[in-house]
Formats: sequence, C-alpha cells, structure tokens
Amino acid sequence: MRTLAILGGQAGFTKILRVSKTSAWYAVEVESNFSEAMNQIKLAAYTILIMTVAICICVALSKWFLPLGGILLILQLGCAIAALTTSRAGGVAAGVIGALSFNYLFTAPLFTFQIDKVEDTINFVVFMLVALLTSELAVYVRKQQRALEVANTQTTILRSVSHDLRTPLSAIIGSVETLLTYQNKLNDSERQALQQGVHSEAKRLYVYIENLLQATKIEHNALTINLSKTSLVTFLQKLEARVNSSRLVIKNLSSHQNVTLSESLFEQALYNVIDNALKFSERTVTLRVSNIGDNIQFQVFDEGVGFSDAKLDAPFALFKSTRQRDSGKGGIGLGLSVCKGIVDAHNGTITVSNEKVGCCVTLVIPNQSVAV
Repeated sequence: MRTLAILGGQAGFTKILRVSKTSAWYAVEVESNFSEAMNQIKLAAYTILIMTVAICICVALSKWFLPLGGILLILQLGCAIAALTTSRAGGVAAGVIGALSFNYLFTAPLFTFQIDKVEDTINFVVFMLVALLTSELAVYVRKQQRALEVANTQTTILRSVSHDLRTPLSAIIGSVETLLTYQNKLNDSERQALQQGVHSEAKRLYVYIENLLQATKIEHNALTINLSKTSLVTFLQKLEARVNSSRLVIKNLSSHQNVTLSESLFEQALYNVIDNALKFSERTVTLRVSNIGDNIQFQVFDEGVGFSDAKLDAPFALFKSTRQRDSGKGGIGLGLSVCKGIVDAHNGTITVSNEKVGCCVTLVIPNQSVAV
C-alpha cells in the first residue's frame, strides 16, 4: 500500500508538472498574441497621426491660397512617410485617408464625397499607387536589411566558429602527436600533463558545441525542457564537479531540499555563467543559493571588471562578445545568450548588476515543487 501511495504521489506530481508546463506555454502564447495586437494598434495610431498632421498642414496652408497641386503633394508625402515607417496595410490605409480627405476638404463641392469626375478618380488612383508603390519599396528595403544582417551574422559565426574550434583541436592534435612521437622519451609526469591537456581541451570543445546546439534550438523556438524533481545538494555537487575549479565557492542558503527543473539544461546555464566569471576574474567566484518566496535564486559573484551601465543587457545578446576578431578573452558570444534562453524556458529571470567590485549575475526560477 505504501509503494502504491508513493507511485500515485509521483504520478500526480508528474501530472501537475505537465499541466503547469502547458499552462505556462499557453500564457506565453497569449502574451505574444497580445503584444502583436498592441503593436498593430500602435502602427494604426501612428498612421492616423501622420495623416492628421498632413491634413492640418494642408488646411492651414490653404488659407494662404496654397494651390491644389501643393496640397496634393503634401498629402502624398504623408502617405509615403506612413508607408515607409509602418507596414503595407498602414500605407494602404494612409492612401485611402489621403484620397478621401483631399476629395472631402479641398475639391468642389467642399465637404462632400464626390468621385464622379475623371479628375477625382485619377487623384484617388494616384493616392493608392503612391501608397502601394512606397509600401512595396519599404518591404523590399526591409528584406534587404534583414538579408544583410543575416549575412553579417553568418560571417561572424563562421569567423568565430573557425577560431573556437581550431584552438582546442590544435591543442588536442599537438598533444596526441607529441605522445605518439615521443612516448618512449617522456616520463610519467609529462605524459600525464599531455593527457590532462587533451582532456581539458576536449571538455572545452564539448561545452562549445553544446552551447552552439542549444543556441540553434533557442533561435528556432525548438528548446524543450523536461522538468523533474531533484535534490538541490546533489545538483550543486554535480555542478561543482563539472566546473572543477578551486576558485569556485558555493554557499547554499536555501531551505528547499528539492528543486524542480531540467537538470541537464539548468546545469549548463549555471556552468556558462560560472565559466564566464572565472574567465574574466582572477579571484574567487561565489555561487550563492537562496530563497525568494517560492522561488529559488542563484547568484554568481565575481571580482572582475564588471560592465558599464549602458551594457548590462549586452551579454545576453546572441553573438555579442568582448573579443575583437581573434584577440581578447571573449568567446563567440553564445554562453550567456544560451543561459538566458534556458532560464526563460523555466519561466525564470536573469539579470546582471554591478557590485562595488565586479558584478553579479542573478538567476531566479520558480520552485514548482513548493506549489505542489
């Protein structure tokens, strides 16, 4: 009976996790749809504002006997600006507004809609053509800009990948060749040093490829997480063993014995942050774990140079690195962007703040086992 109760409790916990995960993804989708709707509303309001300003200018200038040709040009300019700065639909809407306002306010008989004359029809068609052609031009320019950004990103990736793959591979090949060529002339300590070098460079290469794969999944919204209940102490012990640095100090101040997370992914996220801190700091790096209500907070403190206030969000951008071409300590700019994607998948938050000395990266995730 006790075994059945335990199994039933685990099944119920798994079911709750699945429901929670489904609800979280549904909330994200609703939020995305809401953001898109708000963006469309803003574009529509911006289009109306542009055309309202153009109409007001035409009305004001018409009192100084501005000819109809001048009024027509001003309204068409408004259509072009709306088409270039909003969207195809915004450009068409601006063309309709411009044509109707010109017909209603500036052509006889005034204050009536009348498009039965050839001239009125031509004016209406010209407005629509200006709006459509300008919109298509704007769409084409945006596509070319995106294509240029993609090309620049591909160039950056190829340059960085070639550098970050070549370095550990060269070290591995050099060490192995030395072992094969001089194995009879090397003493035990020298052979061990070469083998340790091969091992460390292979681990570095593995972490790099893992980050590259995770970044690809994040960019294509294909990152999936499988939440599980795990011991916090065991999780931190595995992380400490993976980092394997005497400069890492872990302080577990959390009262939670268990945490609910994707163990492999979140370990990768914390490893990326700690590895980055060790890379840019020569002193101790501290990982402090604590509670914030029902959430668990992981803070990584280092004593490096920190960030300028204007660049606190820059580390999480994909392919943003402090390295200039092939020089500097920075990598390709994958680690922290992957970390942010993993934390977001856990419905958590990640922030960077400057301390008196160095900086602090804070990861907060909900501990869903508390709610259960």
